[in-house]
Amino acid sequence: MRRNFAHLFTAAACCALLASCGGGDGNSPTPTPSPSPSPSPSPTPTPTPTAVDFDFAKAFTASAVNTSYSYAFFTPSGGAEIWSDGTRRDGLSKITYTVSPESADFDWPDSAALTTFVAADLQSASPTRRTYRKGTDGLVMELPFNHVMRVAYENVQPYILNTVNGTLRAFRVSLFYNTVTTTADITSNLTYTGTAQVAGGKAGTTAPGLFSSPATTLTVASSDKKITGSIQIFENVGGTQTLRATLPISGTVVAGGAFIGNIDDTTNGFKGQFVGSLAGPSREEVVLIFNVAHSDGREFIGSYIGG
Repeated sequence: MRRNFAHLFTAAACCALLASCGGGDGNSPTPTPSPSPSPSPSPTPTPTPTAVDFDFAKAFTASAVNTSYSYAFFTPSGGAEIWSDGTRRDGLSKITYTVSPESADFDWPDSAALTTFVAADLQSASPTRRTYRKGTDGLVMELPFNHVMRVAYENVQPYILNTVNGTLRAFRVSLFYNTVTTTADITSNLTYTGTAQVAGGKAGTTAPGLFSSPATTLTVASSDKKITGSIQIFENVGGTQTLRATLPISGTVVAGGAFIGNIDDTTNGFKGQFVGSLAGPSREEVVLIFNVAHSDGREFIGSYIGG
C-alpha cells in the first residue's frame, strides 16, 4: 500500500514541497544533495488503505511516496570526515522484508542498485530495530511504535567532490506508515511524543555525530485541527549540549491526516519547511520530515516519529 504525504493537498500546496538531488564530480550513483528545489508531483489517487503489520516476526511489504530524504558526509583523502549536504527527495520508495529465508530489500527513488540483505548480514535485532551490514553497505529498520517505520540505507564509496578525491558516506532514508482510516471528528486534543533524528552542519566544516534532538511533544488541537510543537536541535560542543535551533511546528491537519508548513526559527535564524501526516487507523501516531537552512550555510534535515 502506498503512503503519500502530499496526496490530500491541492496541486498548489504540493508545489511547496521541496525535492532536489544532485551529485559531485564523480561517477557514483550515490546522491550528493544540492539545493536546487523543484515542485513535487501533483496529488494522485490513493487506493483504499490496507494496513501493514510492521512486525519483524512476519513478512511485509510497504511503499511510500514523497517521504524520503538523503544526506552525506565527505572524507577528503588524508583528511577528516565533514558534512556534505542533505535534501528531501520525492518519488516512490519500497521496503520488502521476508522471514524465511530472511531478506530485506530497500528501493529508494533514485537509479542506484541497492544491496539486498540476508540473514548472514544481520548485525543486531530486537522487536523495534533491525540492523544489517554487508561490506560498505548497511541498512537499519526502526519501529519506535506500531504504525511508522523509518528505514535508512548507508553506503560508503570512493568519490570526487569538486575535483577533490575522497570517500562519500551517504544515507538514504524513507518513512513508511499506515494511513488514517477513521472519519470520526477530532473531539479532544491529540498528543504525540517522540524523538527526532537529525543530521546537518556546515558543508566542508562540521564533523559527523554532533547534533541530536531531545524528546518532544506535538499536539493536535480539537478546536482548530492544528498540530503544534517545536523540535530542538543541540550540538555537542566539547561535551556540552548547546542549543542551536528551535524549529516551531504549526500546520493544519486535513481530513486524511496530512499537514504541511513553513519553519521560521527567528531566534536562531533557521528557515525551512516540514511535511507530515498523522498515522495509524485511529490517528495513533504522527510522522514528519523537516529541513531548514541558515544564511551562514548551516543546515539541518531529519524526521520525527511520535506516538
